[in-house]
Amino acid sequence: MKIPKFLKRKRNIWIILAIIVVIVICYFVFGRKNNTGSIQTGFATKQNLQETVLSTGQVVSGTNLNLSFQASGIVRHVLVSEGDAVSSGETLAELDKSSASANLISAQGSLAQAQANYEKLLAGATQQNIQTVQDSVNSSKQDLANSYNGGINTLNNAYTAVYNAYNAIISIQNNYFTTQDPQGIAVSNAKSDISNIMQNVQKYLDTAEKSMLPLDIDGAISQSVIGLNSVYDDVNAARTQCDQGIYYYKVTSADKASLDGQKTSVNSALTAVTALQQSIASLKLAYKKAEDQLSVTTAPPTQADVDLAKAQIVSAQGQVALAETALNNLTITAPESGTITQVDIKVGEQATTSQEVMVLQDISNLHAEADVSEADVASLQVGQPIDYTFDALGPDQHFAGKVLTINPASTVISGVVDYLVKGTLDNIPGIKPGMTANMTILVAKKDSALAVPSTAIINKDSKQYVRIITNDKSKTYSQVQVQTGLQADGGLVEITSGIKEGQEIVTYLKP
Repeated sequence: MKIPKFLKRKRNIWIILAIIVVIVICYFVFGRKNNTGSIQTGFATKQNLQETVLSTGQVVSGTNLNLSFQASGIVRHVLVSEGDAVSSGETLAELDKSSASANLISAQGSLAQAQANYEKLLAGATQQNIQTVQDSVNSSKQDLANSYNGGINTLNNAYTAVYNAYNAIISIQNNYFTTQDPQGIAVSNAKSDISNIMQNVQKYLDTAEKSMLPLDIDGAISQSVIGLNSVYDDVNAARTQCDQGIYYYKVTSADKASLDGQKTSVNSALTAVTALQQSIASLKLAYKKAEDQLSVTTAPPTQADVDLAKAQIVSAQGQVALAETALNNLTITAPESGTITQVDIKVGEQATTSQEVMVLQDISNLHAEADVSEADVASLQVGQPIDYTFDALGPDQHFAGKVLTINPASTVISGVVDYLVKGTLDNIPGIKPGMTANMTILVAKKDSALAVPSTAIINKDSKQYVRIITNDKSKTYSQVQVQTGLQADGGLVEITSGIKEGQEIVTYLKP
């Protein structure tokens, strides 16, 4: 066998051997599968476990009042500055009071008037007052009598309108509607109806003119109104026939215009009688009111009148109280003792109703507030210990407190349901309202508890399991059911039964 030329050189042989060695090394390093590389293990150990809830909140004053005016206006006085200590009831700021003061004076005047009216009612009417009311009665009575007397002329005019309409219908009938066709029958019926109405109106008018009694005149007015309405309809019916069939050309324009004129006359008479009827009704009402007023004036005060006068006094007193309240709303007074920590208003500015202008806090009575998610709040209870740190004081300073309250009502913040938790802050120097408080709430604690990482727990069919290493070299394992307890911080889970301390377990298994 002939040896290739390049193998005859010693240097080339060493290069080939080196390549072979590299290939072998790569095979052993990278080519062989590590049977244990896909498993991570740990050991079940006894540890001191804690379960805590972390939340970030703020330092809040036990007295934290946002003060505002209960009315709008121009600020006239600001009597405090930030940092001032104030006492309950102390005046802090005022708006312009000129208009409110004037309203109070007006309300007080109305109250005085109501009280005077009450006293006047008890004293009774004077003779002068009685005479004034009597004059009003006499005047109303005379006005009514004049209206009745003048009404006879209006009724006569109404009768004349009916009479003229009747004659116009007779003339039209005699000149054009002599046959018993539908048009002639309609005109004949209209004439007969007007004739009956005319007789009825005449009868009531004669009675009224003879007696001149208001009752008879009222009857004549009523009959005239009814009659005139019917006569108008009859004249209109006759006029309509003049435009039917052959009569459209047969009846002259002058006779048609005559009937139109009768309609206008009847309607005018109806308007006059209706106005008379309404005028008499109004005068009757005025006369009745005047008589009633005379009776009231001359009668002693009734208990109802006395009660009404008293009620008016009470109403006026209410107006005074409202005016006083409106005046008081222009002033801010300290509802409690404390320290003014914020002032957002200046003299001369326009204040708006209920807009915050000052903050009153009790900086000696502080607590912490934080929002805790619904996932954590179920494990919290009043009295649980809290470890605090404050951003303002640094992370190395820790302070103790306790859960004070857990608000049963939820709030939704960025789509997360939270509950407000308050914690005590006892005499911690240097903290102020508004500072950030980092709260670590101790929910549960167990010492020397057997624990494994949470990644070792397998949840299957509502049961929990742990993989126990059965061969340390090959890392084979078996699955064992366990009972868990405390879900502790640091990703640890308490094991109450199923495995023992020191057993090697699978903490991670590569899929």
